[in-house]
Amino acid sequence: MKILFIGAGTSNHTLRWVNSLVERGHDVLLLTRKDQPINNQYSNKVKVVLLHHCGGLGYYFNVRQVRKIFKQFKPDIVNAHYLTGYGTTARLAKLKPLVLSAWGSDVFDFPNKSRINKWLLKKNVFYADAIASTSFTMANELKKLFPNYKKSITVTPFGIDIEKFTPYPKIDNNSIIIGIVKYLKPIYNIDLLIDAFTIIHKKFNNTKLEIYGDGPLKNELIEQCKRNGILDCVNFHGLIPNDSVPKVINCMDIFVNCSLQESFGVAVLEAMACEKPVVVTTTPGYCEIVEDGIDGIILKDRNPQTMATAFEKLIVNPDLRLEYGKNGRKKVCEKYVWNDNVLTMIDLYKRISKKG
Repeated sequence: MKILFIGAGTSNHTLRWVNSLVERGHDVLLLTRKDQPINNQYSNKVKVVLLHHCGGLGYYFNVRQVRKIFKQFKPDIVNAHYLTGYGTTARLAKLKPLVLSAWGSDVFDFPNKSRINKWLLKKNVFYADAIASTSFTMANELKKLFPNYKKSITVTPFGIDIEKFTPYPKIDNNSIIIGIVKYLKPIYNIDLLIDAFTIIHKKFNNTKLEIYGDGPLKNELIEQCKRNGILDCVNFHGLIPNDSVPKVINCMDIFVNCSLQESFGVAVLEAMACEKPVVVTTTPGYCEIVEDGIDGIILKDRNPQTMATAFEKLIVNPDLRLEYGKNGRKKVCEKYVWNDNVLTMIDLYKRISKKG
């Protein structure tokens, strides 16, 4: 099948999708803005064209180039990732048959900013031949936004490679390691985690906090650790390569995500696949994949003491950590295997394309 894929080349999700598609023998051409270039992790089987125009206006100015490439490539299916942005480019270029993939902020944030934004999103959604969503939560939100949209929405999670994300023995058994892998941005509420860790560290001085990721709040979060008197037991590791993530997760005893908003939660699933108990905040995405008291703890509020209490429950009970971890991996293996998710997407392609 010839697939025209339009998305951000800098995104790990784009990387996973196109590599998986070419590995299964499909002919994939990726279009991405030149300010979102690919890296050396992309398969050499993936054809890539960098679109000339950058920034938000690039989604409009690149329409003519995209339309020309579409006519030359003659794909069986077009898949634009993000209902806005590249979804707008695909609609204005009149690409068909078209699958639009929703990621999160395009559904939860963008349409709430203005009536024009909601109108634009509606135009894109109703133009597409099919919509794919990374979660049931997001699919339901889209149905609430547009009750007149009658087509079914196919759920295609960013699943887990369970051979890559698998448990293996922890090296440091003298410390209790609490960890997170996230960008250091306000939406991820890592200041909440730091305050909660401050509370628990006073009670259990063998605890450490490992923070993986970079972002605009790094210096501010370091200063917070200094004020709280915990900088000597908190490590800021910065960005790490994707292939290092399983290793760092397996060095943890408790994995945390405390975002203000999440439409899914692939990092949490990665930790669950490594048999780590998870502590998460109450967001639609986390509540879809974590079962409170079975494979993790869902916090009822954003009080640091509430999170610290959850940590204590897991720290004092290693058998509970083991139980939650085992249950988490079982769930991932049953529902969130990446290979199955890719096959679901390919089946959607076939159903709406001339190859169907």
